[in-house]
Formats: sequence, structure tokens, C-alpha cells
Amino acid sequence: MIFATRSQLGRWGGFMAVASALGLCFSASSLPTPLYPLYQTAWGIQPSALSYIFTAYMIGVLPSLICFGRLSDTLGRFRIVMISLSMLMLGLFLSAIASGITLLIIARFIIGFGNGLLTTTSVVALAEAHPKRDRHVAAVTTSMAISVAFGLGPVIGGSLAQIGIAPLILPYIVVFAAALLNMLLVLKYRTLLMGPYIRAPLSISPQLALPGAARRGTFFLACGSGFATFAVGSLFASMVPSLLRTALPWKGPLVVGLAFLLMASACVTIQLTQRNVHPFRGMVLGMLGFIIAVTLLVAGLAVHNVVVLAVGMLSVGVGQGYAFMSSAVIAGISADEGRRTANMSTYFLAAYMGATAPIIAVGLLADSIGLEPAIYVYSALIGCLMLALAILAWPRQADPLRG
Repeated sequence: MIFATRSQLGRWGGFMAVASALGLCFSASSLPTPLYPLYQTAWGIQPSALSYIFTAYMIGVLPSLICFGRLSDTLGRFRIVMISLSMLMLGLFLSAIASGITLLIIARFIIGFGNGLLTTTSVVALAEAHPKRDRHVAAVTTSMAISVAFGLGPVIGGSLAQIGIAPLILPYIVVFAAALLNMLLVLKYRTLLMGPYIRAPLSISPQLALPGAARRGTFFLACGSGFATFAVGSLFASMVPSLLRTALPWKGPLVVGLAFLLMASACVTIQLTQRNVHPFRGMVLGMLGFIIAVTLLVAGLAVHNVVVLAVGMLSVGVGQGYAFMSSAVIAGISADEGRRTANMSTYFLAAYMGATAPIIAVGLLADSIGLEPAIYVYSALIGCLMLALAILAWPRQADPLRG
């Protein structure tokens, strides 16, 4: 009995090592969010340049999802987690020494590429490291780590920058140190992350696939929900810092961080308390949360009211909590057993697409017609998409789940 208990604790150690790596990497994805106004002041850049910095991360994610989604089947889960953490540390170092937009874009691309490798690996690695090999828990943990960490990143960056000591350097140094500690944790439990897995031959050809026809409809809904989640979250992450600087009487990166703390708090509350909700019901609730969020964003911009913007941030967190968790579960139960990694790569590709081209488009539009009108147009379009997804998911709320 003692040995069984120790063995189970060891399995949880491997699970926590991967989960913490996933959370750390994705907190770094949004770490610079409260620093964008500082970059604007220091480097004299336009809103479109901020969208380039933000989407450089997402563009880095795409090739790793498309071409390297099965790399963990060749190199093993442990090596991919270590590679991802190494790329994170390199990207953080380059971010800290950047004196212009070019090097920062390169740094964000590197971090994005490493995170893309970790994203598809984590779902499988967490399931293998879970004491009961529970795929549902692995999917929920993945979505929770990504969405919560994405919300906490601006809090970390804003709090450290507010100290006033090298505000464009200190946040990266602190997270670099945390990544180093996380790497040591992964090394400690490396034997628990080395299998079992099917050692596939190395291939960098695109590894994307759709499930069989019987499950394809639900899979498309999961992809649409993931796309909407990242489209709304990225809008708030890339554009709201500039808006808060002009709309609120309070200044400083901590203000942006606190705004995203509201979002992160709502997200983690939903995912902790509603993790057993039927995924299609969660999807409907998530889309409704997003619709309320973009409506409040537009209203808050029109009246420059801090309360409206704050409630909007809370609504984004609620939407993320429901939508990403539910869509990850739907994608997982829709995936084919023999092509699970390729199916999940396709799902995450669709999700990340929501944070690339649309955000670049709104940044370019902002340069020509202004930031607020551009957000009005974007909000109307994404609102229509989310309403359509909610309508399609509504009749499936009573469907039995099949994994």
C-alpha cells in the first residue's frame, strides 16, 4: 500500500510538471500585454505595430502545429517539454534585450513556436502522466492552464513593470527564472514523461486531419468555438491596453494588469466550478459570454465608462472559461483514436487562426480609421459568428458524450 501511494504521488509529479510548464509558457504569451503602451511611448509605434508584435507569437505557433504536431511521437514527451521550455527562455532573453520592434517580433515568434510544440504534446502527455490516464481531466487541465495563464500573464507583467525598475526588462527576467525552475522540475520527473508512446519516424510534413464523417460536425463546432475564443481574447489582449491608456484616469502597466486580473479570475472560477458542465451547454454559455463582452466593450468605448469596461473584462473571462474548456473536450471526444494528435493539431490550428489574421486586420484598419471604429467593425463581425455557433450548439446540449 505504501509503494502504491508513492507510485501514485510520482505520477502526479509528472502531471504537475507538464501542467506547470504549460501554464508558464502561456503566461509568457500574454506577458507583454501591459507593456505595449510603454513600447508605444519608448519606440513611437502605431497600433498596427502592436498587432504585429502580438501576432508574431501566433504566427510562430502555426508552423509548429501544422508541421511538428507529431514530433513528440518521435522524440518523446519529455524532450518536447524541454525543447519548449528552452525556446521560452531564449525568447524571454531576446525580449529583455530588445531595443526595437524587429528583435521583439523575433522573440515572440520563438516563444510561439515553442508553445505550439507544447500545446499538442501536453494533451497527450497529461493523459499519460495522470494516475488514471484520464483524457477528460487532461483536456480540462490543458484548457484551464492555457486560458488562466493567458489571463495571469498581464498581471505578472503589469505588476513587475509598475515597480519602475527596468519595466521593459524585469518581467522577462522573473519569468526566465521561473522557467529555469520549471525545467528542473521536469528533469526530476523525466522518467514519468518518457512513455509509453509509439515511436513514429520523423516527419515535418503537415500532420493535420479531420475525424471520421460521423464525428466531423461536432469537431467543426469545437474548432469554431476555439477560433472565437482566441479571436475575442486576442482582441482584448492586443488592443485594450491602448484603450485603457486613453479611457481611464489611472495610468501605468499595473492598471492593464488588474484589468486582465478580472478576466483571469472569472476564467479560473468558471473552470474550477463548472468543469463537469455538458460541453455543448458550456459552449453556448461561452458564446453568450463573449457576445456580452464585445457589446460591453463597444459601449464602454462609446461612453468611456470604467465600470462598463470592467464588466466587459469579466464577461471575457466567463466566455473563455466556458468556451475553451468545452471546445477542448468536444475536440477530444470527437478525435479518432488512431489520429488523435493530428486531430488535436487541427483543432488548435483553428483556434490560433482566430488570433492571427483578424488581429492584423483590425490593427491595419485602426491605422486608417482609428482604433475605436476598427474595434466596432471587428466586434460586429465576431459577434455574428459567435451567435451562429451558439445557435448550432444549442440543440446538442442533451447529447450523450462518447469518447
